[in-house]
Amino acid sequence: MSNTFPLEELRSLLEKARTADADLKQFGAESHKYQWNPPASLKEIEEFEQETGIVLPDGYRNFLLQAGNGGAGPFYGLFPISASKGWPIEADKLPWLDPDRSVEELEDVPDWKRGCIPIGSQGDTYITCLMVTGPDRGRVVYIEYERSWIFFPREPDFLSWYTRWLREAAAGYDMGWFGIFLDGDEETLQKHYVQADTEGERLLAIDSMEKFPDLSDASQDFICSILDEWVMKEDVGSLPRLAYRVDPELYGQFLDKRWEVGLIDRVVYELYHTPADRKDLAKRWKERILDKLPELSPKTYCIAIPLLRMGGGVNLEQVAFLLDRAEGREKRELLRDLGHFPDAKEHLEIWLGYLQEREDLELLHYALLSVPHVNDPRLREALCKVQAAFPFALEMIHVDDYKDKEALERSLRRNKERTVYKAADAVLTELFYEGINPEDIRLPRPYRLKMPGNAMSDLGMYRTLPTDGILIHPLIALAIRQGSGGRLPSTAWDWGRKLKQVKELQLVLSEKTVQSWEDEARCAYLRAPDEHFPPEPYYYDLRGWAVIGGVENLRELRISEICVEDFSFLAQCKNLRTLSLYNTNFTDCRLLKELPKLRYVDLRYCRLIHKEVLKKLHAECEL
Repeated sequence: MSNTFPLEELRSLLEKARTADADLKQFGAESHKYQWNPPASLKEIEEFEQETGIVLPDGYRNFLLQAGNGGAGPFYGLFPISASKGWPIEADKLPWLDPDRSVEELEDVPDWKRGCIPIGSQGDTYITCLMVTGPDRGRVVYIEYERSWIFFPREPDFLSWYTRWLREAAAGYDMGWFGIFLDGDEETLQKHYVQADTEGERLLAIDSMEKFPDLSDASQDFICSILDEWVMKEDVGSLPRLAYRVDPELYGQFLDKRWEVGLIDRVVYELYHTPADRKDLAKRWKERILDKLPELSPKTYCIAIPLLRMGGGVNLEQVAFLLDRAEGREKRELLRDLGHFPDAKEHLEIWLGYLQEREDLELLHYALLSVPHVNDPRLREALCKVQAAFPFALEMIHVDDYKDKEALERSLRRNKERTVYKAADAVLTELFYEGINPEDIRLPRPYRLKMPGNAMSDLGMYRTLPTDGILIHPLIALAIRQGSGGRLPSTAWDWGRKLKQVKELQLVLSEKTVQSWEDEARCAYLRAPDEHFPPEPYYYDLRGWAVIGGVENLRELRISEICVEDFSFLAQCKNLRTLSLYNTNFTDCRLLKELPKLRYVDLRYCRLIHKEVLKKLHAECEL
């Protein structure tokens, strides 16, 4: 065990880091909370080394033994050594990972893992590893698990990398993706910029200055002094954001100069990623972007169009010509962005053309995702034709031999067809709801009821239901549970008995029934009424209102501020005396003629038709 290991220095820095980030705002800090795990035992380390045939690099080995077996560290913290058990190190072979090897070179490598061990998570599929064999032994490397990205920080070993993290956390720096940029304080980075031999190194010094929460007067003067050097450069990295921190007016002048020299695409990119108020900036730049729109490259369309929309006063017709200039991914994303224009519904013909696509299924998918939801028979017909074009889309193709390229291609094609089919079905569903629950500026819109996908799966709502099944809307189950002391019937017999006993049913939205709200979309996500399937033949279903018609002793029914898919069950409620459908999508008053015992009706905020029925009811009951 090393006597030179700087344990007290690390402890002091860790305490300073914990104090500086007391609110745990640094990326991943809530996970490790600046606490080390208890140190590993020498026996545990030696057993690991014997099993793998390696000797851990000194700095990392001593850290595990004296500081902590994982815990506080960059990103989500450090793993304990046990996380590396079973990792295919292959100590007798040279590692695949190399600072000079490109990502493309690793695409076909069967096992990039050899020669390193995982020491931490960066979130998602990004991990931190430590080289334990080969010429880079001791160095830290960042890698995305599917090898889309590999990066070696400049620090020569684990301990210098880890100590830098503690120093920067203690200093209160905004580290972001720690280790990507340069180490050093403001003066050090300015010197690096001046002494750098390449434009790339100068740009790296600039980007690295973003970590400082406050810029000194010297740094602000430095930024002002270099702006003109970069006016005509394509890539200026973080310089616009730094200029904004110095002076918003200086930032605006810098962008103006870059626009005047013809760097239009770059300026649009910088406007989209602005540190300023994007909407305000979009309003001021709208006319200039519109004027130069034909000169933009297709890659810039997907950020120029959102800016124009934010600027306001731009209609789809002014920008739709870009679709003819874009190809591939740019065309797909442009089509998606055009669907967000307020007047997109007036240009349905654009999407009707793309809904005829049958070869480029990704383009067809984007057309389905972005098509305006217009109650137009042409759109319904186009959607039905899409589904008819892929009659077997929901039948998966299983591949047993992954070397069979033709089979793989058929399977991938089928997956795309299934995605398209489901997207068309989703639009048809939305159109159905628009038909039964259209927006009316004169009336508050009833809420459409939904449930999170995981809850629907837990409750068996994705199963193919038998034709003789009895469907129960989850909201009805919630109402029954509230009226039964928090319990639902456990057997089919109990369900049948309970439904016969119900005399009053209150279907309302409250904190007890709703998990979350989307007020703009007028959607309410229901809580799960139970944690398991109901007993057969009962099934939860979001269109299961018909069961109300079978509640033979029902005297009072109240449905409030809810979109109901089908009110035909009302005709079966022969014993109903009180009915409140306040702010629902109920329309057809003729259903009320089927209720002979009705004495009280509340139809406020309903869009009613066949109101002549109400005249007769008025003499018999209270309206």
